[in-house]
Formats: sequence, structure tokens, C-alpha cells
Amino acid sequence: MIASERSPRENNMNTETQELRKAGLKVTLPRVKIYQILERANGGEHWSAEDIYKILIDQGEDIGLATVYRVLTQFEAAGLVVRHRFESEHSVFELATEDD
Repeated sequence: MIASERSPRENNMNTETQELRKAGLKVTLPRVKIYQILERANGGEHWSAEDIYKILIDQGEDIGLATVYRVLTQFEAAGLVVRHRFESEHSVFELATEDD
């Protein structure tokens, strides 16, 4: 199958897979799902780990909150996301841009 014959979901999955590999991370279902959620946060939305966890639950995914925190920490270490910390010790995340 050539790329133009793939569905938008397959092309999206391929993009996420490439980004994870480029960052030196193994491609796993939790990482792909969390990356997809962060990609949808257009317009400068920032989501906490709890927000992402709730979205995963709503999607019927069986990914625990501890896994969400672990993946976000791995993404931050790999430069895929930026963590914004607030005085209340609340953190939100967004995909890193070339400017970050």
C-alpha cells in the first residue's frame, strides 16, 4: 500500500510513530494515544495529566494515570513536550515546537 492509499488515521499513526522513534522512544500504544491527544490540543490548549487520563477513559482506553504521568515525563525528557508548572504545583503539557 502506498502512502496516498492510507486512511487519514493510518497516516496520522505513521506520523506519531516517526516522531516517537525520532525522539528515541519505543512505539507503544499508550505513547501513541497520548501523543495523539496532545496533537489535538491546537490553539495553545494545555492539558494536565489528569485531563489526558480522562480523555483516554472517555475513549475506552485502558491506560492508567501512572502510565500517563510516566509517558509525559518521558516525552518531556525526549523534548517532545513542554511542561508548564504553576505555583499551585499544577502542571500542564503541550507539544514542543521548534521554538522550544
